[in-house]
Amino acid sequence: MNIRTARCACQLLLLLSAADSAFAGTIACVPSPSNAAGAFNWIRRISIDEHSRTVNMDIVRSRTKDTETMGKMRAELVSMDGTSSGEPVYLFNAIPAAGEEVTSLFKLFKSGEWQLARAGVVFVNKVPALRSVEPNLTFDCKRSDLG
Repeated sequence: MNIRTARCACQLLLLLSAADSAFAGTIACVPSPSNAAGAFNWIRRISIDEHSRTVNMDIVRSRTKDTETMGKMRAELVSMDGTSSGEPVYLFNAIPAAGEEVTSLFKLFKSGEWQLARAGVVFVNKVPALRSVEPNLTFDCKRSDLG
């Protein structure tokens, strides 16, 4: 391979890596106002960073009649598949804290509105068993494609 061919190959690799990071962005979601009439929503904000494949959630850790104790939950973006509508489907799982036995699995997808589905899974003798399923909640999401 001569120098000119090597230089072209390097430029192509740099262009492809820049294009890949240009497609990566973030999506931030908050519960939509239509959830207000429904059940209590313990997730107050979701932020997905596609580039680092991390998910951060602001959650309500505990709630009494007068107060709410806020906390943070981290998750790992397991999958991000594109759909025919152009919006991806995000699958992520919460990283359980020490001593917790239930792992939360989430699916964020757009079906008219952005919806979040959650299932709780417990592992018994390394075999997953479904513990709970929450009804879909709608979210207002905004994308930032600034990589």
